[in-house]
Amino acid sequence: MAKDHHVAWADRLGLNKLWFEDMKMCSAVFGSDAYPIMVARFENDIININKGPQLKDEIKKFKTDELDPMLDDQMKDWIDYHPQEAQNPSYLRDKEIELNKKRSELLCNYIIQLLENNGFGFYIGEYEGEYDKWE
Repeated sequence: MAKDHHVAWADRLGLNKLWFEDMKMCSAVFGSDAYPIMVARFENDIININKGPQLKDEIKKFKTDELDPMLDDQMKDWIDYHPQEAQNPSYLRDKEIELNKKRSELLCNYIIQLLENNGFGFYIGEYEGEYDKWE
């Protein structure tokens, strides 16, 4: 279904180009304090395609059903195994920052895979079994 919308959306709004730029920015700042902000920007630029894939809704579902519960469990486990450190707001803040970066990594990877799975690849030409050229 996404293939029916791929060209029209790329021509009208340049979404593939916008998403590719977002992806490049995420890659450029990977591991830095700016990374979660760039991933949030990437997520913000994803939309539901009218009569096509509901990309934004799928991302929201992934976050609600899988990503956030997994990270909440990791935080609870950390608190259980580090009761002394868990009493210190500085340690808690550091752990939250660490988990936020991990969340951003997982979310960015999910978004890229979601776009690819729905036919919004960032390549030129038809797939011929070779590596595709990036725009």
